[in-house]
Amino acid sequence: MPIISSEKLKNCQRLLFISPLALGDFLYIKTFLNDIKHNFPHIQLDIWLDDNRCNTNEWRLNRSKILQQWIGAETAFDNSYGCCDSPQMQQAQIQQAQGESYDIIICHSGSKSHEFSAIARQISANAYVVSSIASAPFKGILNWYLFRHSDAVYQLDANKLDKNHHITDRYYTVFNDIVGISLQKNQFMPSLAIPIEMTQGAQQWLQANFANHHGKTVLINHLSTNSKRDWLEEQVIELIKQIAAREANTRFVINVTKEHFDAMMALVARSFNKTQTPVAVFTIQENFFELPAIISIVDCVITAETAIVHFATASKTPLIALMRTKKPYWAPPVSNISHVLYATEGRGYVADISVETVYQQYTKMISTH
Repeated sequence: MPIISSEKLKNCQRLLFISPLALGDFLYIKTFLNDIKHNFPHIQLDIWLDDNRCNTNEWRLNRSKILQQWIGAETAFDNSYGCCDSPQMQQAQIQQAQGESYDIIICHSGSKSHEFSAIARQISANAYVVSSIASAPFKGILNWYLFRHSDAVYQLDANKLDKNHHITDRYYTVFNDIVGISLQKNQFMPSLAIPIEMTQGAQQWLQANFANHHGKTVLINHLSTNSKRDWLEEQVIELIKQIAAREANTRFVINVTKEHFDAMMALVARSFNKTQTPVAVFTIQENFFELPAIISIVDCVITAETAIVHFATASKTPLIALMRTKKPYWAPPVSNISHVLYATEGRGYVADISVETVYQQYTKMISTH
């Protein structure tokens, strides 16, 4: 029996899902949230994204705004609550959520689980609160105290999953155990519906930046959310030079976040003669869908371990993913157009994957694709 019964869901008017989601998290988890909405269409389904850090980190706040744009485009969801830049903003957001009188709140996080439990109870004194946790501090001995604001605590037993399981297997198990959703395995992988105007905008961007070049396009993303998962900018430059020496007509797009845009533009200007090696720098300007739109129309994506891996997978764009070995269940399914290069040398950081290794995988992939 699931923790939250079908009867309780039938009687629920508003459900809040609390989780400090990253873009990749949401891509995969929305499949299972959508299924709740499909089975109980009367429920108002809202998402709380705030990670309880309450700081002014620009990257963190921008990512939150981008994710809220995406959530707003998904028909299953109503309200979303983004990351806060101060305790005062967070308290105002809690008060806003209190006005919804949530019947059920599900908290899901890998860390700070007890903090989200307390926030959930602040939001609704009467809600049925379930905390889905990655691990139990002190072997669960203090759960009664740490999660005193929750009505139930759930911990995924990953040992029961197949050794080569994917992140979608984890999410399905969590939602099956908590709310009783039932899906076939071939329904786990996500879809990403990109508005037509975004695809058209991406095509126009390519035309504007590569007016005199008409070869295939390779998108390279070297940055992630963690320096251990970053490739280096000098590796990007060297890889482009190697590919360009082999394929004179290939166009290159380097994706960066806004705060890195100017520096990358300067590096590209110093490193390349654009008439000989067409390289353009891309960053999201206004709308989240700008990024998945351009991923969907390029010929190949080479990226560090970040959400771009998952957008390329959802778009079926040929992909080379550079990953650490730490969490292999996040790796995309391997196919003739999807390859993972793991950091097995040195410190095990993504930057330890050599340019030559990536280049050899690229040439191997294009020769068979």
